[in-house]
Amino acid sequence: MKRKMAMALAAVLVAGSLPVTASAATFTDINEVSWASSTIQAVSDKGLINGYEDGTFRAKNNVTYSEAMVMIYNLMDKTGNLKASATNTLSIYQSVLNTYKIPTWSQSTVAYGLSAQILMAADLPKFTTNGVSNPATRQDVAVMFGRALSEKYDIYAGTGVNYNDVWRISDEAMPYVDLLTRLGIVTGDDSGNFNPTANITRAEMAVMMNKTYDLLSNELANTGEITEIVNHDGDYYDVDVKMDNGERNRLTLSDDNISVYNKDGSRELPISSLTKGDRVSLVFDGLVITKIYLLDEEASAQEKYDAVGYIYSLKDGYLNLESENTGETTKYKINTNCTYYLDGKKTTESAIKDVIDDNSDKYVYAGLYTETKNEKVDGKRQDVLYANAVYVTVKDEYTQTGEVTDFTSTTVYYKASGSNARKSADFASDCEFYIGDKKSSAKDLEEMAESGTVYVKVTVNSKGKATKVVMTEDKFTDNTASSTYTVKGFNKDRIIVSRGGTSTTYEFGSTSDITFYIWEGKWNEVSFKGAESFYDGDDDEDDYDTMYARMNFDKSGKITAIYMAKDGDRENAFGEAEETERKGTVEYIKDGKLKFKTSSTEYTLQSKYDEDSLEIGGAPTSSLTVLTRMANCDDVTLYAEIKADGNNKITDIEARLTAAEGKMIEYNGKDTSDSDKKNTLTLETSDGSQFKLKTVSNPKTDSDDYDAEDLQTTGYRGSSVELEFNNDGEISKIIVTDSSYNSGTKRVKGTASLDGSKIKIDGKSYSWDSKTYITSSSFTYSTKDMFERMLQDKDIEVYVEATISDSNKVERINARVESAEGEFVEYDSGSVVIETDSRKWSFNTVSKNTLLKNCGLDDEKDFEKKEGKNVTLEFNSDGLVEEF
Repeated sequence: MKRKMAMALAAVLVAGSLPVTASAATFTDINEVSWASSTIQAVSDKGLINGYEDGTFRAKNNVTYSEAMVMIYNLMDKTGNLKASATNTLSIYQSVLNTYKIPTWSQSTVAYGLSAQILMAADLPKFTTNGVSNPATRQDVAVMFGRALSEKYDIYAGTGVNYNDVWRISDEAMPYVDLLTRLGIVTGDDSGNFNPTANITRAEMAVMMNKTYDLLSNELANTGEITEIVNHDGDYYDVDVKMDNGERNRLTLSDDNISVYNKDGSRELPISSLTKGDRVSLVFDGLVITKIYLLDEEASAQEKYDAVGYIYSLKDGYLNLESENTGETTKYKINTNCTYYLDGKKTTESAIKDVIDDNSDKYVYAGLYTETKNEKVDGKRQDVLYANAVYVTVKDEYTQTGEVTDFTSTTVYYKASGSNARKSADFASDCEFYIGDKKSSAKDLEEMAESGTVYVKVTVNSKGKATKVVMTEDKFTDNTASSTYTVKGFNKDRIIVSRGGTSTTYEFGSTSDITFYIWEGKWNEVSFKGAESFYDGDDDEDDYDTMYARMNFDKSGKITAIYMAKDGDRENAFGEAEETERKGTVEYIKDGKLKFKTSSTEYTLQSKYDEDSLEIGGAPTSSLTVLTRMANCDDVTLYAEIKADGNNKITDIEARLTAAEGKMIEYNGKDTSDSDKKNTLTLETSDGSQFKLKTVSNPKTDSDDYDAEDLQTTGYRGSSVELEFNNDGEISKIIVTDSSYNSGTKRVKGTASLDGSKIKIDGKSYSWDSKTYITSSSFTYSTKDMFERMLQDKDIEVYVEATISDSNKVERINARVESAEGEFVEYDSGSVVIETDSRKWSFNTVSKNTLLKNCGLDDEKDFEKKEGKNVTLEFNSDGLVEEF
C-alpha cells in the first residue's frame, strides 16, 4: 500500500456523535482512497470509526478539533487507557466551553482533554470561529495525540525529526511530532515533508488511529534499531533489536516463519536484506513476532557486500566477477562452505550455474562476502581471495562509472573508474539523460562535457545500448577510492573504518604485504606492531579522541598501504588537498545534507557553526535553520560556496540569495530610526516562510510609479514582489508585480477606535472595504469581526497604519497593540493570554528568556504565580509584549 499522505492522522465519527449505518465493507466511496481502504475497514471493525447514514465514509473531508478530541477519547477508552480521575469533569469546565462555543456533543470529551492535559486552555480558541467548528491542522492533532501518549512514552527521548519542512513545525509541536515519528504513527509524504499546517482528513486520521490502537494494544511494538544480526548460513538469523522505549528484543528469524516488508508494506523482502543499524518496526501476535517493517531505505549493494559486480564465469571451483565500479575482472576461489542465495533465498551452486546458463542474454549480478587467506600456490605463499557467500539476482541492465573522455549526440566515451580501461556506449532510442538528479537532454550533457572534467554513470541494456546516462562534476563513489576515514577498530586481522556515516570492515589476510605509516610531524614507516601501538596509545601522551586513516588499494581491492594520523594532526598529515571546494546553486538541504543542482554528491552539514564558518550574505542572521529554509523554499534561489573535508563534511559555507519572490511583509529604508530594521525587507514565500533580508541603501524599483520611499508605506505591505540581488546577497531591486496598491491610494496612521459601523483613525472615520486585509505583529486574529471586538475593548489601545481607497474605504490595515490590561491567564510558547471584561485575548511576546528577564522572573513556571492577577502589558515598537 503506497502512502500518499504526509501524515497518518484523522478525525473520527464515534457512536454518539453522528448517526451511523455504514460499515467499512459497505462504504460506497471507499475506492476514492484505495491507499487507506484496508485501514478504514480495520478501524471500523474495531469499533473506532464509523460512516454516515447515506453509506459513505467521506475520507477526504477535513476533521474538526472537536471531532479529533472525540476520537482520542474513544481510542483511549477502547484500549483501557482513560484516566479515571479526568472523566466526568464537564461541570468543572462547562463555563469556559460555552465561552468558546464548543459543540455540545463534544463538550464532555473536550472537558476530559482539559482535565487529562491533552488540551490546554490556549487550544480552545482554535476550535470555533463565530460558532463554526474549525478544521484541525496536522501539527495540532499531533500535539493532542502526543500528549495522550506521553504518559507511557518519553517525549524528549528522540534526536529530532528529519522532515524537509521541519522549520515549519512549531516549537510546541516538535517533541510530539518526534515522539509519533519514533513510534511509527506518523511519517512524511513522498517528498519527505510533514506539512504541519495543512488540515487533517478522515482517511489520514483513520490510519493514525489504527496505528495508535495497535501500539496501545501491544499488537504493534515500538520501533527500534538492529544492534546485531548473525547469519547462520541462511538457515536462520539471530537479530538483536534495541527498542525506542529502552527494551531489547533478541529474535531468532527465518524466511519460513517471518515476513519482512519495506516501509509502506508494498513489497516483501528477504531477511538477508536487514543489516546492523537498520530502523525497524516489529508486529506481534501476542508474544510471537509475525512481521518486520524496514523503516529505512534498503542499504545499497556496495554498502552491504565486500564486492559487487557481474558474474563472468562460475566453474572449476572459481568465480570470476566483473567489478561494478571498474569493469575489471577479479578471480575468487570458492570456499568449501560457501553459501549461495538467489533473490534472497538460499540455494545451491548448481542452481546458480543453471541461472547463468539460462540467462545468457542478461546480466547475473552478485554481491560477495569475501576473505583473504595467505597460502602456498605453486610452492609460493601469496594472498588468495575467497568467496564465502554469494548473493545473486538477474538484471536486464548493468551500470558502470567513469571519467568522460568524449561525448557526442550518439555516444559517450569514458575511462572506467579505478582502471585505464577505455569504454564507450551508444545511446538507445529511449535513453534518458540526467545532470545529477535533474532530467536533461543529450545536448545539455554534451555542453557540460565540454566545460571541463566531468564524470558519468552509464546504464547499459542486454543489447549493449545505454538506456540511462547520469553526468556530474563529482566522482561517483567506488569501493577503492582513497579517502580519509575515521578508524573505528584496528588489529592484526582487520581495520574498521567509517566514512559518510557508513562503517566498512577490511580483512587483512596477512599484514606482511601492507606498508604502515604513522604521522609524527612527518610520515614514518613502521611495522604492524608500531601501527597497533600508535592506535592503542601506550601512554597518556598518546591519548586521542579520533584516529584518521587513508588506504591505498590494488586493482583487486586489496589494501597495500595504510596511513594513520591522530585527530589534531589530520590537516598537517593529509594536507590541504583533502579539502574540497564547491560552489553553485543549492538544490536542497535534507537530513543535514546539502546538495547542489549540478552535483550528485551530498555534503554533510555540521550541527553548529561559529560566525566565521557560516555566513548568509544579505541576511541579518547566519543560522542553520534559516539556511535550511532558504535551501528548501521553491520561491528563492540559494547560491553557496563551501569547503568540505575528506568525508564531505562542510567546514565553511558562504551563501546568498540570487533570486526571490513572494509577499513583502515590511520594508524599512535607510532613514528608518530603528537601527535593527534599517535597510531590511521581510519577505513571505508561498510555503509560509518569512525571511528578513538586507537591502542596498536605495534599491531600484523598475518603475516610475513608485520608488523605495513609497515601498515603506503600509499601502505596499502584502504586495507580491520579485527581488533581485547583488553579489553580496543584498536586495538591489524590488519589483512589485501586483499593482492594485501602487497608486491612487491614501495612507493614514494613528490610534484606532470604532465609530458605529466605521473605523476611526486619528480622529477621522472610514468605511470598511468588503475585503479589508488585516495584519499584525501583536496578535494572530485576522478577521474583521475579531478586530472590531478588540477596538471596542476599553482595556486595549491599538495603533494602525492603513491604506484608504479613493472611495474612502479601508483596504488594508497593519495594526500593533500599544497597551492592554486585564487578568493574567497564562503564558504559552511565545504568547501571553489575558482576560478583559469582554473576553480573553492572546498577544505575541518577545523571546521567553527576554520576557523572563524583563519581568524579573527566573523560570517559566514563575508565570503561573501571576495567574489571576491584574496586569498591564507593555509592548515594544514591534508590537510584541516585552514586560508586564
